[in-house]
Amino acid sequence: MVRIFSMVFSLVAAVCVVAAPMKTRQTGDLDCNLARLKIIFDVAGTQQLVSQINATDLSTASAVAVAQTGLQSVNGAIQVILAAIFSGQTAPANFRDQVEAGLNLANSALSNITDPSLNATVTAARTRLLTAGADGDMVVAACK
Repeated sequence: MVRIFSMVFSLVAAVCVVAAPMKTRQTGDLDCNLARLKIIFDVAGTQQLVSQINATDLSTASAVAVAQTGLQSVNGAIQVILAAIFSGQTAPANFRDQVEAGLNLANSALSNITDPSLNATVTAARTRLLTAGADGDMVVAACK
């Protein structure tokens, strides 16, 4: 479900970026828009991996819930930013901070999962999450 939503959302975002008349800074160049699409896909991929973590104990279940909350916050902020861009408005800077805070919250929560049987899934989720963070850095650098 998340994968389908993300792909549809990304496709709509790409079409709107190409079709909508907007300020150059807001629409960005190819590198900017690719970075935007990458972070959307990487956050969705991280959500999918986090949902696969088998929460066998209360500590793991709590960490998974916190990670999911952080990722939902990231998605909410990205949606606000994209809505502003598509409407020709300046994207609110505080939502970039919300993206960063959500990624950091998810990473911190995932780092608290210590069950060795979950190492592969947790490592994959953290790797994808760190990639999303790098993509966010690329958005900030390329979308000026």
